Amino acid sequence: MTTYDARAALGRASARLQLVGEPSRQAVRTAAVAAGILWTAVMLLRLMLGGVVGMGDDGNAGRLLSWFGVVSTHPWDALPSAHLYPTWVPHTYYGETWGVKESGEPYYTSQMLVLGLAKALTPVLGLPGALDLRAVGVLLALAFGAIIALLVALLPGPLWLRLVVTAGFGLVMCDSAFADFFISPYSEPAGLIGLLLLCPALLLLWRRRASSLGGIVLTTAAVLFAMTAKTQLISLLPVAVLALLWLPGRQQKSKRQASTGDGRQQRFIRWLVVRWPALVASVLLCGVAVGFTATQPKRLNEIVWYDSVFVEMLPHSPDPVGDLRALGADPRLISAMNTTMVSEHSAPKTPYWDAYQQHVTPAKILLHVLGNPGRMIAMAARGLQGMSRLTLHSIGAYPAGSGHPAFAKEHRIAVVTDIFEGLRAVPVLIPLFWLGTVALGAALASRTWARQSARAVGRMTVCLVLAVMLQFWMVVLTEGASDLDKHLIFIDFLTALCMPLAALCLCLLFRREYSAAAQQA
Repeated sequence: MTTYDARAALGRASARLQLVGEPSRQAVRTAAVAAGILWTAVMLLRLMLGGVVGMGDDGNAGRLLSWFGVVSTHPWDALPSAHLYPTWVPHTYYGETWGVKESGEPYYTSQMLVLGLAKALTPVLGLPGALDLRAVGVLLALAFGAIIALLVALLPGPLWLRLVVTAGFGLVMCDSAFADFFISPYSEPAGLIGLLLLCPALLLLWRRRASSLGGIVLTTAAVLFAMTAKTQLISLLPVAVLALLWLPGRQQKSKRQASTGDGRQQRFIRWLVVRWPALVASVLLCGVAVGFTATQPKRLNEIVWYDSVFVEMLPHSPDPVGDLRALGADPRLISAMNTTMVSEHSAPKTPYWDAYQQHVTPAKILLHVLGNPGRMIAMAARGLQGMSRLTLHSIGAYPAGSGHPAFAKEHRIAVVTDIFEGLRAVPVLIPLFWLGTVALGAALASRTWARQSARAVGRMTVCLVLAVMLQFWMVVLTEGASDLDKHLIFIDFLTALCMPLAALCLCLLFRREYSAAAQQA
């Protein structure tokens, strides 16, 4: 065969491969940029076109926005949760309402980074006030579009498949259940963006047979940003460590060479050596998780564990007095059942509260719950029911004066909301979907004939489902029935992301001819 014939045969093989599976790099770059711009525009239009939409203030906005010396423009005789008030004007705090209510403690979250940039961007965009939440929405829409572009670039398969899957991701984030947080005074947007960024980060991490340094850095950054958005996302930590250590950081020796004359200790040392960048990242994540938890306001921690007993445990118990005795609390505290810490008849306003604080600890509460499987099943059932209620009816989405009534909600894009509401009658389908999705991910990850980029999708799917399950139990065991629908938002989001991922795993599993051909290439 001549050199010309060899080059021609190689060109024909490359053309066949692109028709079956992998597009050219130039085509991928062009599609990624176009998809990023398109979905940024879609997000901005669904937030702004026809009037801005977002979320009103449920009373907790001050603990975050007070850092920036601003206050809402809503009338003081109006209920701030009934409508969206996007404009915040300068205000000097003297400790009366700064930080967390009733305690004045500082509240830390990664959303502060977004708000700081938004405050600088507000005058640039010609928006009123010192900080306008519409500037936050613009920044988050740009970040969303950039993540979509990364997904198009890093997903395996032909362009049409990448664009369809990323369209699924786009519809999830643009759903009214999640997008409305983009123009709100809450810290949830940082968690949502961090979780979405984790998807392309994991694909980059596992794109080759060994973990890439860029993937380790991006995964660590995504987890740090999400984990420090809200304390409930600390549950990401074990999943992140598993992901970072899943593959070695550099190519290992062959199994025959590695096993010859090596003892258990030497193999363990080699395992550590080839994963040292991931180990450093894991230690960093653990350190930040411990530090972030330690710096959170004590008042919020007290509220969480108070609600876990007086809002979740006692009202749903067949023997609430017996539960109080088992916890070491005075049975007369039963009068505080179904109250919050600020209620008129709450436990702190009784003479038995000091003894309660001495005897009842978070560890004792958890052990008491975990020791009763029937109680855990009932808590899980209530959690699954809460997942089907994505719409937060207690918070309005439209500005005052927009012509919409108080607490009105928008449904400009509500595909995910409609799907979850359809599951309300059969919530057991949600955990069954988790199990089916993790099985698909594990099957794809274990296929030796598949390309590494395809197996990375399988590993990512497994990790996301594990994150869903850990986050679910984190919320159910701590927050309980208190504001359950809002606290389940990250679980709903990750579950919704698993829908296009499950479809992608199925497609890649049944496209063996593409994966095998690409592997040989």
